[in-house]
Amino acid sequence: MFRALLPVLLFVAACGVQTSSRPEAVLVERDRITVSMSSGWPCMGFRTDETRTADGWAGRLEGCPDAYPYRVSLYGMSNPLRTLLVEVFEAIGAEDLIAPAALVEITTDTGHVYRFRSPDPRKDD
Repeated sequence: MFRALLPVLLFVAACGVQTSSRPEAVLVERDRITVSMSSGWPCMGFRTDETRTADGWAGRLEGCPDAYPYRVSLYGMSNPLRTLLVEVFEAIGAEDLIAPAALVEITTDTGHVYRFRSPDPRKDD
């Protein structure tokens, strides 16, 4: 009887094993980041007074099983056209239409650091 149940028990045990997922993409907004994980979960990191740093914000991802620590570092813009567009959008009150220029670093439980830039330098502005 036990031999007949052994494959079923192994299958159930294997289904219960959770593996960590990795970040695949990051969307940076003025007050939060949204991280797409390989597991399909969307994770969030919110900018609040408690998470604010000198050049951005940092904390732990929320809303998903992998609450990895993250850091958002905002940086100056070297592209004059982008600088002009940001100023125009801010002047008309539509600053949320352009993603902030930032570096996002997410550290997994194993110590691996994933880095994402916004806007993505691989894509055309």
